[in-house]
Formats: sequence, structure tokens, C-alpha cells
Amino acid sequence: MNPFLLFMLKAGLALAVLFSVYFLFLSRDTTYVRNRFYILTSLLASFILPFISIQTRTPHEMQLFGRELTEILVSGTAEMSSTVVSPASVFSWQQAVLTVYLAGLVAAGLKFLLEILSLTFLIVKHRKRDGRIITVRNTKSSGFSAFGYIFINSSLDPYEAQEIIKHEQKHLERFHFFDIVIIEFMKVFQWFNPFIYMFDRSLREVHEFEADEKCLSSGIPVHSYQGLVMNQVFRTKVFSVSNSFSNPTLIKKRMIMMTKKRSGWMANFKILLALPVVAVLLIVFSTCSEKITYNDVLVEEVTPPSKAPLISDAEPEPFVVVEEMPMYTGGDSALLRHIAMNTTYPEAAKKAGTQGRVIVRFCITSAGTVDKISVLKGVSPELDEEAVRVVSTLGIFEPGRQAGKPVPVWYMVPITFTLSGNKSAESAAAVPPPPPPGMPPSSPGASESIIATKDGDDGKTYDAYVVVEEMPVFPGGNEALLQFIAENTSYPEQAKKNNITGRVIVRFAIAETGKVGNISVLHGVDPDLDAEAIRVCSMLPDFIPGKQGGKAVAVWYMVPITFSLK
Repeated sequence: MNPFLLFMLKAGLALAVLFSVYFLFLSRDTTYVRNRFYILTSLLASFILPFISIQTRTPHEMQLFGRELTEILVSGTAEMSSTVVSPASVFSWQQAVLTVYLAGLVAAGLKFLLEILSLTFLIVKHRKRDGRIITVRNTKSSGFSAFGYIFINSSLDPYEAQEIIKHEQKHLERFHFFDIVIIEFMKVFQWFNPFIYMFDRSLREVHEFEADEKCLSSGIPVHSYQGLVMNQVFRTKVFSVSNSFSNPTLIKKRMIMMTKKRSGWMANFKILLALPVVAVLLIVFSTCSEKITYNDVLVEEVTPPSKAPLISDAEPEPFVVVEEMPMYTGGDSALLRHIAMNTTYPEAAKKAGTQGRVIVRFCITSAGTVDKISVLKGVSPELDEEAVRVVSTLGIFEPGRQAGKPVPVWYMVPITFTLSGNKSAESAAAVPPPPPPGMPPSSPGASESIIATKDGDDGKTYDAYVVVEEMPVFPGGNEALLQFIAENTSYPEQAKKNNITGRVIVRFAIAETGKVGNISVLHGVDPDLDAEAIRVCSMLPDFIPGKQGGKAVAVWYMVPITFSLK
């Protein structure tokens, strides 16, 4: 999920839980200072708690390396000169939700800004020199306070005006306006959350209760004060960014709280009830380091070379696997969007009814530029040429890194041209790991030669594909594969005692039957860690085998597992 949306959902959950504590245990007490403190602390905590992560166990981190870019579909029909169909993920449901959220955020932000500007305009227009009382005409509010000023309706008689000024003065003395600004600002970001509005109402209630209590303690008779409040009941507030004397929605509670028996000092300790709730929230929000960690995208088309190139002072041969894979400027969605929006279905191919998947390989240099573009699997000269042309228009990438140093890395993009017009792409997670270096460009149909060999334990040469039209799939998908490895890998005790950490890269072949075999360590760290990685991979159940030309074939697969004792 989008990290920003996830953060807002966590903040919304925290608001809901913390408000429940307030409503059930604190709202009926007359300890207004405590209640105000709790509400403000809850508002701030809801935006802080999602950032906190508690490490509950010794970390055992495993990472599945590499990410897959679902093919780009380019559709063309006889009636259309060219039609570009981008992957479904370019505008996925998450992006739709994010768009709606941002639209609401902008609307709420503009409303908040307009109210601030309106209050500022009133102050500038009507204030008197060295005066904090502003008389306002043609307003429905009897009185309110904001920005250190008290606004009074000009239609009030002197007695009413004086009593309301006393009430609003209590708001100013208690700095209630700053509370209102804080919660209004948070409402901009949590506009979708009903609990932020419940907190808003509760905070305004506490403000009025505090001001009423101060006024009554100054000697004003209760019945006289209640009569003054009732006289203003049909007036409504003008601005939400203010404390309004005649807010009609709070009248009933204000009347009750004026005569209610005061809560004892022991009631202040009720606030401690929030501590276990906060602890539970922290546990919920925390990421257990012992569970598998990976990016939003998962591995599928991962194929290593038999030997990885070494880093030298000169420009090395392009890598297949590096510690930090290249990233397109603007992210994977931007890469998908660029290819989808800039690919045109060739007219000659449309007339001939030619369609199919073109697999393009290119190198991302240590400077982040695109180089060495070639077609790994072609369909026709027209489609191949268009795929190469589009890839050549890609801008700068964030280069891949090995041991902190930028290095060239192979990259692969599959682009499917279809004339059906109704084929949809699977959601694209991100960019795939590249095919092995040294793999020759192919002409149409030449993907049959994309085979890597390896000597097996029995002394025989084992052949398996590196790139096939349909890559093998783990039962249940990539998340199930990640989960299986996470649940079945144990950190070797001897390695823990010796504080040995690192990434073990395991390669294995998925046979035509889907069985896992010919397991080996491409990059080892320690005999114990290497053995554990091999043991777990040997436990993997059968995959759905890869296919080439509709026929099941053996395919190489790679899984990097990182052991960490952070």
C-alpha cells in the first residue's frame, strides 16, 4: 500500500482507539484540565505512534531480491491509428483512493485557509487601536474569540455584551484558540475520519465548560448565567476556527455541567487507562523484524549468471545482481507510464495482424543512462523496432550500486503488442531484475537459445532456461513464497554466537514438473548460513513450471536471503 495512505490509516486508527477511551472513561468528569490535556495529547500521539516501531524479537531479516515489471500492453485496432494501453497498475485502486484523499485534503485545506483569512480580514477592518474588543455587524453569532480578539455582535444590549465578553475573555486566558487551530489543521489531513470530528466537538465542549466554570466561580449566579446562554441559543457560530459563546450544539451539555457535582482529584488518574491502549497500538504498528521484509514488489523473473562479475576500478561488465538495483526517476509507476504513453502500434504490424510480446534488454550504466539496447525475444521487425525506440527514450535512472559504488546493471522490459483490445495487464509492481550478462540479442523466435548450463552434483550438465515466456509461479504467489521462507528459516545458533550476518544468494532450477532441484549457493557468507539457506530452499514445494512455446521447461530461479542481527 502507498506509504502515505498507510500512515494516515494508522493515524486514523489511533484517533479512533484514543477517542473511545475518552468517551468511555473521561468525558463525563468535570476535570476539564485533564480532559483538555488528554485530547491534545491524543491528537499529537495519533500522528507520532505510526512512526514508532518496537523490536519485539531478535531480528531475523530475509529479503527476496529483485522485482518484476509486468509486461506493457500496447493495443491497436483497424479503426484507430494508434492506441496505447498502460498497465492496470498505472491507475490502480490504491492510486484512485490516493486521488480521492488528496482531493479531500485540498478542499479541507482551502476551507481552513479561507476561515483564517476571513478572521484576519475582520480584525484588520474593524479593530481599534490598543483594543481587543471588535464589534461586528450583520453576524449570526452573539460573540466569539480568535487570534487574541473578542468579536461581539453589535445588536447585543450592554449587559449581555459585557457578560459574553467575560466569557470569551476566559477563552483567551486559557489559550483555547491555539487548541482549535491545532485540531483544525489535523482535520485537514484526517478529513475522512469521523473520530477527528468527535474529538473536535469534545475539545470545544471542554473549552466551554472551562470558560463557564471560570465565569461562575467569579460570582455570577448560575440561573442568571444560564438565562444569558439560553437567550443566545438560536444564534449560530460563524467560524469553526474560533470559540463561540452561542454554539447551540453544546447548550444542553453546558447546562448540565454547570450544576453537576465536581469530580474528585482521584479522577485524574483515569488518564492512565490510556497507557495499555497506547502499548497495544505500538505493538500493532510495529514491524516485527523477525518477519520477512521486502519492498512493495516481489520477485518472479529472477535469473542469475553462473558467475557474477567482479568490481574493478575500470568500468566493469554489467551486473545481473547488485545490492541496490537501479530505480527509474520518479519510481516504477513513472517508468510504466512513460513506456505506455510513448509506444505506438506500428501501422504495418496492425495491417498484417502481427502481435506478441517483445522482450527488450538494456544496460543501465553507472551514470544512470540507458545503453546496449537489444531484443532478447522478438516478434516482428516493426514491433521489435518500436520497442527498442521506446526504451531508447527512457531518461536517467538512479544507478545500481554494489558495495556502495555505482555499477552498470542489466535490465529487462517485456512489452506486449495486442490487437484484441480487451486484454488487461496484471498489476505491475515494479521493475524486474535483468537477464544474465553476455546473453546475445535474438531475432524473432530466438529465445530458444536463452539457456544457461550448470554442472550438477552428479557430474552431468544441467540445462535450464533463463528467460521464458511464462516464468514459474510459486503456489499462492510471491507472498506465499516469502511467507514460506520466513516461517521455515532459523538463524543458526553458531552464527548468532559469532555475530555472523550477510546475504546468501541461492540458485536452483525449477524442473518441467515444477520440482526444485540443483540447488547451489551463488554467493555465500558462512557455512552455517549457507547450509540453512540451502536447507530451506530444498523444502520448497513444487512450483507451477515455466513454459516456453506452451511447453513446460526447466528454468533457473534465484532467492537471496539476508541474515541480520541488528
